[in-house]
Formats: sequence, structure tokens, C-alpha cells
Amino acid sequence: MERLPMFISGITGAAGRLGGAASEILQDRLELLALELREAKIRFIQAVLLVCLAVVFSLLGLLLLVLAGIYILPLESRLYGMIGAAAVSMLAGGGAYLTLLRHLQRKPLAFDQSLAELKKDATCFSTKN
Repeated sequence: MERLPMFISGITGAAGRLGGAASEILQDRLELLALELREAKIRFIQAVLLVCLAVVFSLLGLLLLVLAGIYILPLESRLYGMIGAAAVSMLAGGGAYLTLLRHLQRKPLAFDQSLAELKKDATCFSTKN
């Protein structure tokens, strides 16, 4: 009869250790998730800033080049100058847009590391020991 309380205390001790380990794993995963969320937010803000800069500089370049074309060129070739200035500013805006696309494509998916860790945890707990 004295073995039953020792057996129960052994089970409760093991359950407590298992619960502690599970809570530490959960805490680590949540910290990783928070870190990845912060990184995703920073990447999003960078992308928005790049878009804003691309639009502002494209429009500013277009305006300045058209104005310079109006004042510098002779009267009979001002139209060609405006067309050239518009083409240059549109190419600059397109270059900024392509840079933004490359920047977004080379970054990993959000929460990629958290998903990988959760998959490792699932395989660890699903294997039969």
C-alpha cells in the first residue's frame, strides 16, 4: 500500500517536469513568432518607404526634366525634348519599381522559422520511443 503514494508522486513529478518543458517550448516559439512579426513589420515599412520614394522621385524627375527641356531647347525641338524627358523619368520610376520587386522577392516568407520549428516539434513528439 505504501508503494501507491510513491507511484502517484512519481507520476505527478514527471507530469510537472513535462508541463514545465512544454511551457518552455511554447515560450520559445512565441518569442520566435514575435521576433519574426517584428521583422515582417520592418520589411513592410521599408517597402512602403521605397514605393513612396519611387513615386516622389519619378514625378519630381519628370517635372524637372520637362521644365529643363522647355527652357533649354530651341522652339522647334521642344516637343521632342519633352518626350525624351518623360521617357527618362518613366525609366527611372520603372527602375525603382523593379528594385522594389526584387527586394520583396528575395526575402523569406513571414514566420518561416516558426513554422519550421513547429514542424520539428511535431515530428519529435509524434515519433514512438
